[in-house]
Amino acid sequence: MDSQPINIENLLLSKRLEPLTVGQRTILQHVQDYKGVEKFNEAEVRSYIIDPILRTLGYDKGTPFSSNLENHLNFLGQRRRSDYHVTLWEENFWLIEAKRPQMDHDSFNSEHFEQALEYSVHPDVNAALIVLCDGLKIEIFDREACVDAPLLHVDIKNLVAEFDKLRAILEPMQIWFFQKRRVIRLIDRVFDKEFVMDRVEEFTDIITRRLRSKSQRIVENFRNVVKSDDNGLQKMAESASLVEITELFMKFDNPIPVDNRVNRRLVELSTHNSFHVMYRIFPDSPRPANDSFMAQAGTYLMALAQHRETVEWAPAWLAPQKQAQAELEIIIKFYLDQCLTYFADSEPHRLVLLAANAAQRIAKIFAISNNAVQNLGNELHALRRFLVPELSWAQILASPERELIGIIDAQTEAVLAEFVANNTKDGQFKVESAKQQLRGYWDLEKKLLAALPNYMNLLAERSLGEMRMIEWSSVSYDNLAHLLLCRLDPRFPKWRDYLLAERRPHLEKVAAMGSWAARRMLGMGNGEVINNLSDEEIADRFFLGDVDTLRILRSAYSGKAE
Repeated sequence: MDSQPINIENLLLSKRLEPLTVGQRTILQHVQDYKGVEKFNEAEVRSYIIDPILRTLGYDKGTPFSSNLENHLNFLGQRRRSDYHVTLWEENFWLIEAKRPQMDHDSFNSEHFEQALEYSVHPDVNAALIVLCDGLKIEIFDREACVDAPLLHVDIKNLVAEFDKLRAILEPMQIWFFQKRRVIRLIDRVFDKEFVMDRVEEFTDIITRRLRSKSQRIVENFRNVVKSDDNGLQKMAESASLVEITELFMKFDNPIPVDNRVNRRLVELSTHNSFHVMYRIFPDSPRPANDSFMAQAGTYLMALAQHRETVEWAPAWLAPQKQAQAELEIIIKFYLDQCLTYFADSEPHRLVLLAANAAQRIAKIFAISNNAVQNLGNELHALRRFLVPELSWAQILASPERELIGIIDAQTEAVLAEFVANNTKDGQFKVESAKQQLRGYWDLEKKLLAALPNYMNLLAERSLGEMRMIEWSSVSYDNLAHLLLCRLDPRFPKWRDYLLAERRPHLEKVAAMGSWAARRMLGMGNGEVINNLSDEEIADRFFLGDVDTLRILRSAYSGKAE
C-alpha cells in the first residue's frame, strides 16, 4: 500500500499529545462513573463534570491557562453572564457553557446553542470554538466552519476512552495552534477571491512587517516564560531549535555556561549537515545582527572546526574562494580578521552592526532622559511585582532598571530589523541607502545629546546598573572584537596563538581602544601604555570617515569638550 504524503503544514500547526498520567485517568474515570447525573443542576454539572475535565485538559485558575467563571458581557446596554471563558495568557480563545442534563436529546439543539453563540461573537471573547456540556455529553462547535453539526461529540460514559479526542482540540497548546490555523483560514477565505496580483504582494509585505514587529515581544515573552537563572537557560539551550538559538540566545551576552551550551547546541545541529545552521547565521545578504551575535557566530565556527574540517556551504562573502566543500580553517581566519577590523572587507555587515549600536545608544538616551519612559519602567516593574509569583527568581531580579533595559533592547531590535528590511531588495543589500539612513541616526543622536548637555550626569543619577558599554560601542570602543576575544581565550588556544603570531597589529589596535581582553591576550599589564589610535583611524572604523561626528559624540559621552 502506498503511504500517504506527509502534510507539513499540519505538522507545523499542531502538536502531539503526551500520554495521560495515571492520576489524570483516575480523575476522568471518577467523572465517568458518577451516578444520578440526570438529576444534576447546572451548578453541579459545572462542579462535578466540567471543572475536573478543564483541570485535566491543563486549565487552572492562577496559571497561564485559566478558566474564568461568570464573565459579564454587555450587548446594547443589556448585561449578560457567560459560564466560562477559557484563556491562554489572559487572552480569550474559547468558551464552555453548562446545561442541565438533557435526557430527551442525544445532541444539543439550537435553543441550547444560541446563547453560547451570542457570547462567542462578543468582541471581548471572539471565540471560534464553543463547547456545550450537560453532564451526559460534550459537544464542540467551530462556529466559523459549521453551526449545523458539532465538530466533535463525546458521551461522558465514554470519557476515558475518548478523552484524547477532546484533548486534540482543547488542550492549551492545541488551542494555540488552532488560532494560527484560524488566521490562515481567514487568509484563504479573503484571497480566494482576490484578482489583483499586486495586492497579494502588498499584503505579504504588511504581514511580514507586522510579524517582524513582534520579534522583540516574543523575546520578552520568552524571558517571562523561561526562568531567568543560569540553569534554566542552560537547559533551554541544550534542546533549543536553531531559530530559538539565533533569535533568543545569540543576540544577548549570556553567562559563560549558557554561552558554552549555545555553542554545543549549534555544533550538534551541524553534525550531519551544517548548511541550515550556516545559512541561518551567515546568509548571503546581511541579517539583523549585533556585536554579541557576530562574536557568538565566531565561536561557533571555531567550535565546529574541532569536529570537522569543512562545511557543506558558506556564503561568497565569507568564503571568497568558491569550492564544493568550504574549508573551515580558511573561513575562520577570514572571519577573525573581520571581527578584529569591524568588517573592513564586508561593508554591508559593518553598516548593520553600526546601525545596531547607534539604535541602542539612541534608545538609551530616550530611556534615561524621557520622564515618560522612566515612568513606564516604574509602572512595568510594579505590574511585574503584582503578577509574578513572590517566590520566583524573576521576582527577585525585578526592578524598574531591568524594565528600562528591556525597553532599550526592544526598540533596538525593532529599529535594526527595519533597517535591514528597508535596505535589502531582491536579496541584495543597498549599501548607499544604508549609509544614508545610518547618517540620519547619527544626526538624531547628535541633536538629542546637544539638547541634553547634562546627559552623563543624568545617566549617573539614573544608572541602570548594566555592565554593557552602550555609550562607547562603535564610538571609540570596539565591542565586537572585545566580545570575540573574551570568548576565544582561553577556550580556543589554537586561534589565540594564531592571532598573536599572525594578527598582532589587529590585537594592539583593539587594546588601544580599551579592550582588557586584548590587553590580557597581549600579556600587557594594567599600567602599560599603548599608543592610541588616531581620530582618523577610529572614524574610518565606526563613522564612515566622518571625524567630526566621532568627536561630537565622543565629547558628549565623556562630558568633556574637545
